[in-house]
Amino acid sequence: MTSVASRFELAQTLATDGEWGAVRDLLLLTPAEGRTPDLVLLLAEASLRTGFLAEGRALLEPVVPVLAQQGNTPAHRRAVNMLGASAFELGLMGPAEQRFQEALALGNAGDDLLTVGRATNNLGMIAHIRGAYDQALSLYQLAVPAYQRLGASAGLAETHHNMALALRELRQLDLADKQERRAIAYAREAGNKRLLAMAQVGRAELSLRRGEAAIAEAGAQLGALEYARIPDHLGEADALRITGAARMALGALTGAREVLDRAVALAHEHGSALIEAESREARARLSAMVQDWSALRIDAESALALLDQLGATDDHAALARWYREAVPA
Repeated sequence: MTSVASRFELAQTLATDGEWGAVRDLLLLTPAEGRTPDLVLLLAEASLRTGFLAEGRALLEPVVPVLAQQGNTPAHRRAVNMLGASAFELGLMGPAEQRFQEALALGNAGDDLLTVGRATNNLGMIAHIRGAYDQALSLYQLAVPAYQRLGASAGLAETHHNMALALRELRQLDLADKQERRAIAYAREAGNKRLLAMAQVGRAELSLRRGEAAIAEAGAQLGALEYARIPDHLGEADALRITGAARMALGALTGAREVLDRAVALAHEHGSALIEAESREARARLSAMVQDWSALRIDAESALALLDQLGATDDHAALARWYREAVPA
């Protein structure tokens, strides 16, 4: 067995455990000219999972047409779906939706339940961004049977977490918490620390919506630490956003500013339009509390531009309304 093959085999084992930082570090040891398409796909996924979005997309774009020449193979279907995921995280909703639809069609044609589940789940996330929460829930519910037939605990964890997010926006907090608990159970079953942190941070945000700021802060802080250990820079940014919002609710404004600065910096550096928009909105609200109107304008206008790019019309309208009312005439 060659050293490259050994490295790839070890990386696959690490990926199963959700150790994406270690996967990326290991596979980057292989020079570009020595990488097989399968190795490129795994490295691209590791890059996306750890927040190196542009890097992941740059890896995928040249390999997708190469794989397409081989026909409707599992590797090609996976690459198309991941290319959609990279576009989604970067805030490119049109290309993302196109790739997810393509992956869904390829998955159905190839009787590939895993790709069908992933693509359906991802299309639900686009519906969620657009404020179509009922449609998002319907799509997530379609993904569940595909994952159940495969016994794919990781896919079920992610889907139940996504369902919780939609239910949260529909103000069905008890049902949302039930879905996050299911997500945690499936994440533990899969042995996936990243998914476990994701669901725990989801529960922290639910606590914040309920007015339980101290519980939310503790849960989000733990999630941020776990994400940092993986590392998953975008997951960490999102957890820090919730930590900051909880500290604002508790009146700890200096501590809130520290973590929100870090959240915005991480999201901007790694290219997540959604997390940057949400983190900037949280920081704008903090600036309103301390009457820093200049900082408020910068963050609110940046967040509005990002939400417009994402097509998040409801969130854009809500923030624009708050912005008009928050700044003194």
